[in-house]
Amino acid sequence: MLLPLSALYGAAIAVRNFGYDNHILKVKKLPLPVASVGNIAVGGSGKTPFVMYLIEKVLSMGKKPAVLSRGYKRMTRGLIISCPGKGLEADVQLLGDEPALISHAFPNVPVAVEKDRYKAGLEVIERFAPNVFILDDGFQNRELHRDVEFVLLRSSLDDLKDSLLPAGNLRDSRKRVWQADVLVLTSHGDWDIPDRDLVKNYSNAPLAGVSFIPHDLVDCCGQHRSLGTIAGTAVAAFCGIARPEEFFREIESLGAKFSRKQVFRDHHWYDEYDIDEVFGGYEDLIAVTTCKDAARIFQDDELAEKEEVKRIYALREKAVVNFGEEYLDKALSKLFGGIHA
Repeated sequence: MLLPLSALYGAAIAVRNFGYDNHILKVKKLPLPVASVGNIAVGGSGKTPFVMYLIEKVLSMGKKPAVLSRGYKRMTRGLIISCPGKGLEADVQLLGDEPALISHAFPNVPVAVEKDRYKAGLEVIERFAPNVFILDDGFQNRELHRDVEFVLLRSSLDDLKDSLLPAGNLRDSRKRVWQADVLVLTSHGDWDIPDRDLVKNYSNAPLAGVSFIPHDLVDCCGQHRSLGTIAGTAVAAFCGIARPEEFFREIESLGAKFSRKQVFRDHHWYDEYDIDEVFGGYEDLIAVTTCKDAARIFQDDELAEKEEVKRIYALREKAVVNFGEEYLDKALSKLFGGIHA
């Protein structure tokens, strides 16, 4: 029943892509190199941990990165810049959960949220003097020129078999995968063997594989705990993300036993009633959630006063490259080999 609506949506994005591909619609270029991280499907591909991986790589190259994001589901409008190391705090309500998470992890890296990423970039250049931009969730932001395009696909390649919104989860045409500089296949668990022949039908870009593996647990006070904290323990697991089943599988793989499971809508803003529902009145129960969910809870002044919040742990993930790291390195090196004016 939704396929006719998908056809209309597809026609709209086809017209838009035609305009940009044929230089009918204007593309703005910042005076610094831009690396874009994005995908063609809705949620669940691991853009945020991959952006954090790129930040670490760029910092290791001796560069000064800055992040440009649209600040999806934030509670503000207009340009907001966070850089805790410079006194600009990473408020989750001002930035949105994903930019706030990035900013907390890298307090000396400016993170700007604004629909107009070109405008945001110019302001960041003037105030912080970076030498490279990482464009978060940038694949559909075609009005800003990018020098390198990292396109993330789930390792199962289900994204290439899906339908456009609203019948499926694709928010862009599969044909656009041809514009990738590197296709990054991602997984939150065991690897599916990539069907390289299927990928070649959509892109000649080199492949890299990245896993997002559990690293440790962190509480509302910023204290880190080992993953063994929940091994063999009954926990309440909850999240508000695009693919909650992947999160629950990770918790189970760590040896935790589910006492309760709770799924909220993606990017859900929690209140005290939600926290009460998570624990269900159990006073000794601990809860585990994602870092993005925890950002919306731990930074809420009212929720922070609840005793239950002290028993919530966020599961931190770390990006690990399984193969194709040389292609990621080559793409990053390309950023600094051109002239930008």
